[in-house]
Amino acid sequence: MKGLFTFIQICSIIHLKHDAMSQIILNGIALADLLAEFRAIVKDEVESLSTNPPAKTGQKFLNAHEAADYLGLSVQTIYQRITAIPHLKRFGRLYFEQDKLEAFLRDAKV
Repeated sequence: MKGLFTFIQICSIIHLKHDAMSQIILNGIALADLLAEFRAIVKDEVESLSTNPPAKTGQKFLNAHEAADYLGLSVQTIYQRITAIPHLKRFGRLYFEQDKLEAFLRDAKV
């Protein structure tokens, strides 16, 4: 039964009749077969999303104030410990990559 219809074919099989009582009219397809195929398509899509999560849209950069909030430190402490904290400096401003700050926290020795 799997792969009997594509999603587009299922959509073309179902026609909505717009009257006082909207009805779904099936063109010679058993409702149980249609629903089973629809469930299989949805299940495949959900599994695909869970095994292949969408790619990140971009790296999150934080300024010194946001990095201080994220790390739970004061801005002054950020500037005092700047040599230990991974950062970028462009045009006289500090930028912190959120992923690198997370790695910095994970790598801290206790």
